[in-house]
Amino acid sequence: MKLTLKLLAAGLLVLAGVVVGRTLMYTASPVAAPAAAPRDTMVNDSAAAERLARAVRFPTVSWTDSAPPREPFLALHRQLEADFPRVHRALAREVVPPYNLLFTWRGSDTTLAPVVLMGHLDVVPVEAAALARWHHAPFSGDIAEGFIWGRGTLDDKVSVLAVLEAVETLLAEGFQPTRTVYLAFGDDEEVAGSGADSIVQRFRARGIHPEFVIDEGGAIVRGMFPGVTRPIAVVGVAEKGYASVILTVDAAGGHSSMPPRETAVGILAAGIVALEQNPFPAHLSGPPSEMLDAVGPSLSFGSRLAFANRWLFDPLIIRQLAATPSTNAMLRTTTAPTMFEGSPKDNVLPQRARAVVNFRIRPGDSVAGVLAHVNAVIADPRVVAKVDARSATEPSPVSGTRTPAFLAIGQALRARQPDVLVTPSLVVGATDARHYAVITPNAYRFLPLELEASDIARVHGNDERVGVANYGRAVRFFRDLLRLTVAGGASK
Repeated sequence: MKLTLKLLAAGLLVLAGVVVGRTLMYTASPVAAPAAAPRDTMVNDSAAAERLARAVRFPTVSWTDSAPPREPFLALHRQLEADFPRVHRALAREVVPPYNLLFTWRGSDTTLAPVVLMGHLDVVPVEAAALARWHHAPFSGDIAEGFIWGRGTLDDKVSVLAVLEAVETLLAEGFQPTRTVYLAFGDDEEVAGSGADSIVQRFRARGIHPEFVIDEGGAIVRGMFPGVTRPIAVVGVAEKGYASVILTVDAAGGHSSMPPRETAVGILAAGIVALEQNPFPAHLSGPPSEMLDAVGPSLSFGSRLAFANRWLFDPLIIRQLAATPSTNAMLRTTTAPTMFEGSPKDNVLPQRARAVVNFRIRPGDSVAGVLAHVNAVIADPRVVAKVDARSATEPSPVSGTRTPAFLAIGQALRARQPDVLVTPSLVVGATDARHYAVITPNAYRFLPLELEASDIARVHGNDERVGVANYGRAVRFFRDLLRLTVAGGASK
């Protein structure tokens, strides 16, 4: 017995030594040195804010049940031409029907793979009932209290205008890229439309395979991890897939005064409860794992100990992350019942009950796997499950974090914000970047704005706005990124 206890104690000491040793050696992965930040006398924050404000005033709203409004998009095109004359003179412009814009800034070395800077021109609608809750009208483009207000200031005219500002000012300096640059601005991202795909098909027809693309997605955030005071630049290297599963139950119907033991609604409700109580398993592989390794060395010793010894503490880490909806969404394919329909009258038993459950699919899972999971969990042949094929998409491939493009994003960020942590992440929503997987393995999703939790709530919400200085930093980021990735020099 004493020998057993001694062996157990020795084993625990060895384990403790391994755990502490790994923690002490747990450091951030080597990163490229920050780029030197040039003085940007060409960027005028106030003037740039005015141009963004003018773009916001065009209600380029995407609707799910009707065509996009023609005149606001065409008027926005005209305003961009007036506000960015050098871009429109020096770059070739194409309108990809109906209202997508594609600019080509030809590089001096056409043997180099090009880069694509992306954004979208459309915005989500504003409910009439919500108008009174806006401090500045959603299409006013007001500049007040240090902010530009209105739809598109966060999602996503801000990207379009920041990219155009960056290129316009580089042109004014005589900058000529060695590598060709494309500016690709979609017209229907908010309804998961085909605009970006139309641009991609044009690229495919021309045999164009970009070195990388960068679209909206992550941002610079604070307070994401308790104990980490440094800003964290969350760069999306993949995005989840999407599948809505339609569930139906058929029954005899009849009068509600004489109900059977089980009704169509009851059977369907039981199936939905089963799905909520049996979610997909959570995993820490892929982008979430890389994010933890990027942030872990900056945590307190206790948290760092757990992150450095994930072979031992993964179950605990998963349990903690799964307790919060935002981090839970990064770990698993999520299950969200969103629609339920039954009888059209309160005293009539429905002959058909129908529900829709929306799944956001993490890399490693699939649309077919979602349907198999639904059928296995519900396990009731009376509940018929069918994927809505009109909107189903597979999760995107995962882009690399050791590529020159990803490292350049980090260099450009640290040039002006040396303490920023750059982490890969999984984007839980959908972006236009997913269409580009067929022509490039390197698709990154990052909007170079500093966002608080309250700002994230404004995306698609009330009082959407961006700080004037914050927007100016985004313009400078794109200037720095272009200098790093497309080389260049003075034009002749």
